Amino acid sequence: MLVVLGGLGGCARSDSMTDGGSKLTEAQATARVEELIRQVVSGITPKPRMELIPTSLAEHPCIPNEGSALTGEIYVVRSYHLKDLPKDGLSAVAEKIRGNWESAGHKITMTYRFDEGEPRLSGETSDGFGLALDSTVEKELALLVQSPCFRPSTSPSATP
Repeated sequence: MLVVLGGLGGCARSDSMTDGGSKLTEAQATARVEELIRQVVSGITPKPRMELIPTSLAEHPCIPNEGSALTGEIYVVRSYHLKDLPKDGLSAVAEKIRGNWESAGHKITMTYRFDEGEPRLSGETSDGFGLALDSTVEKELALLVQSPCFRPSTSPSATP
């Protein structure tokens, strides 16, 4: 469904996604993810109706780059479909999101297909949070923000 969202959403453990993240609590990670979402959609006109993608609320175990053993760490994700936007204005909305992200002092790491009206972008914060924006086949935008990996106060149920 979403190339960029799927790539970021897998969250293979990497140094950039774990620096500073290990001291996070789930509540802090969730609050920061939600704050970043509010920042990136601020000032979009017309204001999109944000429809939560329910699977983003599931438990997300971090996957190590090497080996197959889970780390016991998790990450927080929030994904939304941005609804009720003009189908021919998706690139302008993506530019606004890009500008909001960069204005907040964060880095954009990839942009793609803005000229074709099917924008995709990804970015990261200095503290390891990630952003992904992608166009859907329904001519909507899907937005994802995720935390770095951190060790929860109780082990995830998927971890033996």
